[in-house]
Amino acid sequence: MTARPGSKHHVLTDGNGIPLRVSLTGAHRNDVTQLLPLVDGLPPVRGKRGRPRRKPRAVYADRG
Repeated sequence: MTARPGSKHHVLTDGNGIPLRVSLTGAHRNDVTQLLPLVDGLPPVRGKRGRPRRKPRAVYADRG
């Protein structure tokens, strides 16, 4: 089996569609393996006073 030529764009957006993180990988990489590095690379979520949240409350995934 040979690898497919090309590339994939993996984009993590907020609820309004604003891109938060972007990564570019080879076309042969599995989409599932790229989700956790994107979420782990998010900066702390700003909002209410106190210690900022490190992770979003919910994650929705879509293969587009």
